[in-house]
Amino acid sequence: MNGFKTLLAGVLAVPLGLAAAPADAQDWPTRQVNLVTHSSPGGGGDVMLRNLAPTIENKFGVSTTVDNRVGGSGAVAMTWMATQANPDGYTLLSVTPTQLITPLRAEGIPSYEDLTPIARLFLDPTTLYVHRNSPIETIEEFLEEARANPRGLTVGIGSAGSLDQLVLQNFMAATDIEVRTVPHEGGGDAVLALLGEHVDAVVGEPGQALTHLEDGTLRMITVFQDERLDAYPDVPTLSEVGYDVVSNKFRGIFGPPNMDPDLVEAIAEALGGLYQDEPWNTYWVEGSLNPAFLGPDDFKANLDVANEELRSFIESLN
Repeated sequence: MNGFKTLLAGVLAVPLGLAAAPADAQDWPTRQVNLVTHSSPGGGGDVMLRNLAPTIENKFGVSTTVDNRVGGSGAVAMTWMATQANPDGYTLLSVTPTQLITPLRAEGIPSYEDLTPIARLFLDPTTLYVHRNSPIETIEEFLEEARANPRGLTVGIGSAGSLDQLVLQNFMAATDIEVRTVPHEGGGDAVLALLGEHVDAVVGEPGQALTHLEDGTLRMITVFQDERLDAYPDVPTLSEVGYDVVSNKFRGIFGPPNMDPDLVEAIAEALGGLYQDEPWNTYWVEGSLNPAFLGPDDFKANLDVANEELRSFIESLN
């Protein structure tokens, strides 16, 4: 379990920005950028790209599109990127640990090694929240109810096989509870289910439920990381109540296979320089994301380690 914690804690955060690309690197962007996500509208990847898109437009004066290729826990988007997307640098995929987990769980799905890792951008904390109408006010009450009524509580996640599911499985194992897992087509759909009170809680990031957390419709009850979130100082970490489950979902960008290395460096440099631009800055600050930039080589090395740790953890669950 220690390896899983190391993976999810994402300890390789580095200062913002990237060293300059080689002098002969291609300029990027000079025309429309197509941003692809496996998330449904309102999911974490979708929200990220819908903030990245106008930031690119404002910064570079080019147009953008956001393309939701939903299905198969990321398999549809990964397969399309690996087999059909143009490697010219103008079709990019938003990625999370889903792009590692799904190929590990299903043969024939393109993996990160079949695409081009460009940059890790953020670490996104995983949290647990309930509806304001829920009688559950705290994480202690959640655990008490789950123990009193095994499988009586339903917990929504973004998709089957996602990091959310692994976190939930780890959470249940650590606390000796059992709840019913309810997968959706993305984090946005899980939030909608909670808003409709069709599930009792959701494991997900603050950003995908930000509006509803801010207006009090949803209530965060715990954070799966080492320290409390600045934006939610009254919400305890799970470790504070005695259970060592830590998760920070990485968010990054892949390109299609066979991209020119200088172009990859140029894209990474451009993305690494956006943190203080709007609406990108507001997006990550208000969403409690941690800037954790890694360029192409470091991101690939980080993925190699993460992939093996996830492989071991999945095998241990099986």
